[in-house]
Amino acid sequence: MFRHGKSRVAARAAQEGAGIGHNGGPSIEPFGLHAAWLRFATEIELRALAKIHLRIERRRLGISYLVTERRLIMNRCIRRMRRAGGKN
Repeated sequence: MFRHGKSRVAARAAQEGAGIGHNGGPSIEPFGLHAAWLRFATEIELRALAKIHLRIERRRLGISYLVTERRLIMNRCIRRMRRAGGKN
């Protein structure tokens, strides 16, 4: 364990977070979680959470891209439908 019972991963996240919100900005929570149980996670569990968090973010970005693409196609089709109906 790291000093004061913190793991290296948690200590590193705290250091990086301190630089961002040091002037009263929003605090940075590890992995976007505001859970009290996160303080009790071991270093191995924190590493696993980090991997899971990255996978979730990649999937979220992929879904966001697909939703945007679907919206573009839908809007093009709606414009064609309106033109075909004479409702320009």
